[in-house]
Amino acid sequence: MELQTIYKDPHIDNLLIFRPGTDLHENPLVLDGRLVLQDKASCLSAFLLNPTPSSVVFDVCAAPGMKTSHLSALMENRGKIYAFDRDRNRAAELENTIHRLGVSIAQAIHMDFLKVDVYEKKFAKVKFAIVDPPCSGSGMAKRLDFMESVENVDERRLKSLSNLQ
Repeated sequence: MELQTIYKDPHIDNLLIFRPGTDLHENPLVLDGRLVLQDKASCLSAFLLNPTPSSVVFDVCAAPGMKTSHLSALMENRGKIYAFDRDRNRAAELENTIHRLGVSIAQAIHMDFLKVDVYEKKFAKVKFAIVDPPCSGSGMAKRLDFMESVENVDERRLKSLSNLQ
């Protein structure tokens, strides 16, 4: 393996910076879950939430589980994370990720968070919540799909987006 230059991010303590184009997907550290590939923008929400060890957190729209694992690292794998995703396949992916990365404090829950009774006794100690719905791409510049001339397109698009998030 060729020697690589690695930098420590100046803002996020547990984030490393590799040169653009560095492919670590087959690196043993990545394969065994000791190093997680994630861009800085994806790390910001957990970093800014800043849960302390022993915190109790809601992670909503949690799949595939990268933010859940980052929350766990910030919490030193102490406390509790209730990680929700309403899509069955994404919830299974979430469960797989937290298991593969050794996250012992997260509970993957296949459920639409809007149907959760947050006043349930087991959630009484929740002090933090992070919500990261999947991106629809609807805000991207230069998208021309809005020009479609078929009637009811807006209604179909809205329904499609609501199912996504």
